[in-house]
Amino acid sequence: MRWAAVGVAVVALTGAWFWWSRGTDASGCPRMFGRARPATVDEASQLIAVCGPEEVRIRLRTASLPDLVGYRSAQLPPAAWLAPDSALHRQLTGLGFEYPDDMSFAVLSAAWHRARGLSFEAKATADCLRAWNRKMRQWVDTVPPGSSVPAPEFGCMTPEEIEKGRHLWSKE
Repeated sequence: MRWAAVGVAVVALTGAWFWWSRGTDASGCPRMFGRARPATVDEASQLIAVCGPEEVRIRLRTASLPDLVGYRSAQLPPAAWLAPDSALHRQLTGLGFEYPDDMSFAVLSAAWHRARGLSFEAKATADCLRAWNRKMRQWVDTVPPGSSVPAPEFGCMTPEEIEKGRHLWSKE
């Protein structure tokens, strides 16, 4: 009788753990946000915009994109989302993103755009960031030590900044 009770308890606890760690809540959000496995920028931005921590969801609607990106923490997006063996990482590298910081920026930027009902062009952002990083590497290599490195003459935060600098991108 005692072993039966232990067996029932083990089965119940295992079922509860499985329900908590693998399932979703009534809103469709994963119970454990960090364990979600989005495969695309669109899926990741949806998860953050709808299921992310409340403080982040509020910031998506109220803060400027530079403020949101400056605020971001190591927890968003969760590191597992951008692990080299993840589907999201494969999609982002396929679009042309090279660095984890740029990938993280793209996911947060996509969530910011989604929360405001704006479109987000991941490929254009990847192309812009690759050009921006290339320009920064050139300047770092040519600026004398101790001198400040100027920022490139274009940015990658908004569609307007991306368009402004598009003609400066070298063809790859």
